[in-house]
Amino acid sequence: MKINMFHLFLYSFTILACSNAAAEIKTKQLDNGWLALTEQTDPFNSSVVKVIQITKEGFTFECGELNMRGESHGYESLSFGAELKYLIDENAAKSKTGKYSTYLGGSDMLTDSRYYSFKINAEDISAMKNASIMKVAGKFGSLGWETKSINLIGFASAYNMMCSK
Repeated sequence: MKINMFHLFLYSFTILACSNAAAEIKTKQLDNGWLALTEQTDPFNSSVVKVIQITKEGFTFECGELNMRGESHGYESLSFGAELKYLIDENAAKSKTGKYSTYLGGSDMLTDSRYYSFKINAEDISAMKNASIMKVAGKFGSLGWETKSINLIGFASAYNMMCSK
């Protein structure tokens, strides 16, 4: 393979871009299978970070928001209202209004992913912090219910790392 100046430039740009991004956004393994996405907050000290997202078992949490990965259906850009319900341990199911979209938080960014998302309030968060299992079901249009479960062991600690002030 012949390497020309364009390829050399592209290779150099990719290396520089990746090394720059790697210093700012990283993943961090937390207890009980939780994974955190962290952002470096001090430009001179890579150990000073804040947690911006936590994930586990197809679920992504941001402060005040829950996202459940759905079935992928090809590259599109969409965001529609969706009906959601969640069940924590053996308590009664709670209904939520949310989104069915191609990115986290109801965004219609062009991807091949699908997410159900809804806002979580203090009552929801408290219930999750004191539970062991949560089931979430999402329904968009005539697609039927899509249900997933998550083990919430360690959620309180992970969520507090991300959202405590």
